[in-house]
Amino acid sequence: MRVCCQWLITVLFTAVIIVSAASAQENKEKRHPKRFAIIFNKGYAGDHLPKDPGEFEKLVKTVKDAHFNVILCAYDEKRGAICKKHDVQIFVDLLVGEHHVYKNTDACKKLCEGLRNDPTIYGYHLWSDNIAGTAAGRTRDVKNVQDWDPTHPAYVGSYNLSKMSGVQGMDLFGYYDFHWTRGGHWKHLNTAFNLTKARQVGFLRYDDAKPGAVGKGNPNRAGYTVATSIPFGLKGYMYHYAGGVVDAHLQLDALGKDVQKVNAKFASVGAELMKLGHPTAVYSTPITTDAKNQKLPAAAIPGGLPAVPKDAAFEVKAGEVLIGVCQDGAKRDVLILACHNPYQSQEVTLQFKSAKKAEFYDRAKGVWKALPIVDRQARVVVEDYAAELVRIERE
Repeated sequence: MRVCCQWLITVLFTAVIIVSAASAQENKEKRHPKRFAIIFNKGYAGDHLPKDPGEFEKLVKTVKDAHFNVILCAYDEKRGAICKKHDVQIFVDLLVGEHHVYKNTDACKKLCEGLRNDPTIYGYHLWSDNIAGTAAGRTRDVKNVQDWDPTHPAYVGSYNLSKMSGVQGMDLFGYYDFHWTRGGHWKHLNTAFNLTKARQVGFLRYDDAKPGAVGKGNPNRAGYTVATSIPFGLKGYMYHYAGGVVDAHLQLDALGKDVQKVNAKFASVGAELMKLGHPTAVYSTPITTDAKNQKLPAAAIPGGLPAVPKDAAFEVKAGEVLIGVCQDGAKRDVLILACHNPYQSQEVTLQFKSAKKAEFYDRAKGVWKALPIVDRQARVVVEDYAAELVRIERE
């Protein structure tokens, strides 16, 4: 009898563990972001957007015209209704004092519990600063928010991904590096890629909106940062707010028109990107011209990136591009291509070892189109500061 009881207890205990693990996985999947996030903000840790509902709606209309689909801000019901009306999601800033994630936990808990399953909510912004010695605190915040609302992602951001690996359980992570002036682009992307693979979560970037001359080469540089991050698993981005984008009348200024051009390229492919699994590999061709459009003394692969291996299912016979490798829900191979030169589109020639069908995603029309294969080769144009998709069905 005692053996039987012990056996029953063991079975029940195991069943509880299995059910608990399945529930945790189900909740994690619920928290996956639903859209490629192009996030408007005017800073965080404070309520910097118009308080008047009419003015707030005017802002929402303006930024949506600039292809922003998410707004980082303090939440209230009136803002929620306005954003729902215009199909713009709210990235709820939990560093605002009124419902601060660790300074005002009761109010934060009440807010998050009230937002469960709300489709207007993109997720929760918990941190965007150096992690330093605060990883335990950020892990605590993530767990709390996930307990209070298990249906939306909890995001933690950092500078240069400093100490990010010490934070546990986040649904999204992010970083800023301003690489055009500070360097480190490939180093930080490789760190983000490794964390994405290890945790199976996506990442965001917090980028310089003005790395070049406004109205001239600025869109190319800002767009290059985003385009070359997507093959590594980028799921969205926001711009560092240092003034501009919208003017005092809540209309786009010159900088706003620059980022409108950038955002348009990624809004056109964002829905398809969110259907893909996390990249499993990122490769690069050699380049002869660098990101500043300067000729190199000799062709070289930048930033210590790996070349396409000889046993890969494809080769790049022409073109200077970055390639992310992933699969869609039907287990078809999808290549994410981005130009190394933000000022020059590339005609890329791919050669396949065994492909019965290839398609490219027409961003302008929002459809997949046949990509002719002749002598095992296919050609696709990769536009400057954009991400292009090629889908392959193997024989």
